[in-house]
Amino acid sequence: MTVAILADIHANQEALTKVFEFLEDRNIQRIICLGDIIGYGPNPREALKMLFHSEVAIMGNHEEAVMFYGEDFNPKARASLEWTKDQLNSSEYERTENYDLWNFLGTMQQVVEDGDVMYTHGSPRVPTREYVVPADIRNQEKMAGIFDLIKKVCFIGHSHIPHIYTSDMKHAAPDALKGAIDLRKLGDRKILINAGSLGQPRDGDPRASFVTFDGNIVRFHRVEYDHQTTVDKIYAEERIPNFLADRLLVGR
Repeated sequence: MTVAILADIHANQEALTKVFEFLEDRNIQRIICLGDIIGYGPNPREALKMLFHSEVAIMGNHEEAVMFYGEDFNPKARASLEWTKDQLNSSEYERTENYDLWNFLGTMQQVVEDGDVMYTHGSPRVPTREYVVPADIRNQEKMAGIFDLIKKVCFIGHSHIPHIYTSDMKHAAPDALKGAIDLRKLGDRKILINAGSLGQPRDGDPRASFVTFDGNIVRFHRVEYDHQTTVDKIYAEERIPNFLADRLLVGR
């Protein structure tokens, strides 16, 4: 059965709603979330509630920071983090609803494995913090250390850049793959797949990014959504830096 793999929603309710509509139209009901449901965006409560019933919910660095402490966050990210904490504790909502949000955060695992398929946020080596970006293919020591921890397939997010990496030190963007890759053609090679960011892409394409996986074929998808509504919500919140809205319009 096909599963949708979503990463880095970043409290973007408009993008998540459009992706859910896309999945419903195709009768895709299984959802795996690779973390960073919250942070940066204006709707952390709504995004969390929309993903309550995801099959797997991985802890991203933003969930980790809200639960504990985001010591390596830059000032813009920290401002959003503190605002997000206040939203999740808001007295405008029933206390039991706030508990439900925090309990959901508390159930998140850093790594989940299903047979030879692994799911994590950053990388298998440092699940919530290590970035993998296309330039890393030149760092064979780093990539070999990552692939040593993968049985066959690993899905990640965190960098906000959709991409694939194979254990023979090859890599490709979705366009070069014509939007899909058949894992049956890998032979004994392992593969690392970045789903991109649903709510804050950084590959120059502002559309929501995610993948679907039927057990053999991974397909990359892009979905249009109402950016301006999300941007206006961020502008309306004095404590969220406007930069986090502006970047949504350009996918950077």
